[in-house]
Amino acid sequence: MRNNKGRSIASVILTILILILIVFLVYEIVYVDIFDIMGKDNTMLADRNIGGTSSTHTNSVANNYNSPEVVDENVFQNIEYTDISGLYNDNNTQNNRSTKYYYNQLDEYGKIIYDGFANNKENMKSGTYTIDFGTEFSDLLNTENGEKILNEAFQSAWNAYTYDNMDVFYIDVEKLTLTTRSLTTLSIHNVEISNGSNSSYLKEKFKTKSEITAKLDLLEAIRKEIDRQLEGLTDYDKIKEVHNWLIDNIEYDVNLEADEPYSISGALTEGKAVCEGYARSFKYIMDELQIPCVLVSGTGTNSNGETESHAWNYVQLDGKWYAIDVTWDDPIILGNGYVTDDTYYKHFLKGQNTFFETHQPDGYLSQNSMEFTFPTISEEDYE
Repeated sequence: MRNNKGRSIASVILTILILILIVFLVYEIVYVDIFDIMGKDNTMLADRNIGGTSSTHTNSVANNYNSPEVVDENVFQNIEYTDISGLYNDNNTQNNRSTKYYYNQLDEYGKIIYDGFANNKENMKSGTYTIDFGTEFSDLLNTENGEKILNEAFQSAWNAYTYDNMDVFYIDVEKLTLTTRSLTTLSIHNVEISNGSNSSYLKEKFKTKSEITAKLDLLEAIRKEIDRQLEGLTDYDKIKEVHNWLIDNIEYDVNLEADEPYSISGALTEGKAVCEGYARSFKYIMDELQIPCVLVSGTGTNSNGETESHAWNYVQLDGKWYAIDVTWDDPIILGNGYVTDDTYYKHFLKGQNTFFETHQPDGYLSQNSMEFTFPTISEEDYE
């Protein structure tokens, strides 16, 4: 009798478990897979990652980037843009030489999201690929402030990814969304990054994956040719030559005429850029030369006392970090004349004592992001 009773209870328990499983499967199939309805659906849009949050910064207005110094007619250099179209090579492949300087500052959640971007770099060229993290963030989202922490991790990861990788210029971050769907009764959360309600998260200029690949091949050919021509030089001479080459081949895009003035695409293939394009191009080439370099943003105060959002670089030489502002070493010329060496190298390999008189770094790369730290540069200029 006892054995029969025990088996009867076990059968009842098993039947209940089977019924629960059936109900769960029906819920998943009908409400989730068919109607895509879940207990909670939160979507977050990323912010553009240059600007910061202080009152002197702007996050999305491009022409607020601090322009070069304006030089009078007594100093002028006739700069002709170098034709680089012949450097294109269909057989070039992309190399990721990112130092991951900003990646290393992320928390565990930010690193998971950054890795999602990096591991799907090729897939994301489609503009519609969804990075599915599954239930990896469920434990976090079941904690107090978990959603806020995840949103900050998402924004911080994007900032770090685009500060480490100069060749991700074709994605419109404002079209990139983080979606959290949750089954509230079971505390299960699914997280994904996608184009959301947008047809694509690519910028309007880039319609297809083949267009992106062609542009990246051209850019890779350019920096490989620069690397070839600088072979055998000291790191100092390489840094100086790249600094000068960028000045000679890029024009400050006062009227935002280029398609991509903020990226290596506009700077290196259109010959026009704002400060972000200059700084990204400098790092892009330094990465090829294997010289440690980071992109830095904050504010700059020009000779007219105007303070605006700005971008520049820190580069490591002989074991110390120094600041370089290629944009401000490429002055806007009024009239006729020439540029002296003092103008060309006014912001070249500078230390804190001189550089911070006009530049103020800000580790908040955008709203809703963590505060990043930058390398500590030498107090004195390089000699």
